[in-house]
Amino acid sequence: MSALLAIVSRDADYYLMLSYILRGAGYRTVLVDIPNEAVAIAEERGAAAIIVDCQPGSQILADIASSLGEKGLADELTLIALVAEKAAYLDILKADVDESFTRPMPPERLLSYLHGEIGNSSDEASGRFVPIYDDLKLDVSGRRVLVRGMPVNLSPIEFRLLSALMGDAGRVLSRAELIAVAWPKSAFVEPRTVDVHIGRLRRALRRALGRDLIRTVPKEGYAIDVA
Repeated sequence: MSALLAIVSRDADYYLMLSYILRGAGYRTVLVDIPNEAVAIAEERGAAAIIVDCQPGSQILADIASSLGEKGLADELTLIALVAEKAAYLDILKADVDESFTRPMPPERLLSYLHGEIGNSSDEASGRFVPIYDDLKLDVSGRRVLVRGMPVNLSPIEFRLLSALMGDAGRVLSRAELIAVAWPKSAFVEPRTVDVHIGRLRRALRRALGRDLIRTVPKEGYAIDVA
């Protein structure tokens, strides 16, 4: 049986998006929207990991980490923090999480960590592709995008941009956020450069799918919505 992941979030839309990606990679998920029940639910359901959606000013992560320690489960359950913009990173460090990821987050980073940390007993081939739409799939291990089974030719930067947009599907990502995930940290990138690459990505997807997926939000950035 595939590993179960408990996702702690009060944002149902974000849970559905994240669950969609994780299930496509072969995992099972359960939503925990009452944080103080997270550890009990994870323990009762036999979860391999607790993934916490960390929002600014929230004490959820600290409470869960404390509960794991009190029950002696800190070494049995993997605790992962998905850190939203402006969340207090010092609080994340104090919670002594096993791993943290700053949103926006390319899905393959989380999937790569999960496969390495807790593995997955489901068939590897069936979990390789992350379904996005019925006719569009993201091959996170092969770093490819497939439309109706045929690969779409994307540059590495365009692939990382698409991964980031899908990693926070529905949320508008600023150009600064996209630069942070798609280019090397040492690179100086003008915001206009993001627009150029998004334009190329949009055209490539439009040619393959016959429709637009990427939404431009004037003065803010870009978003992609899961249909």
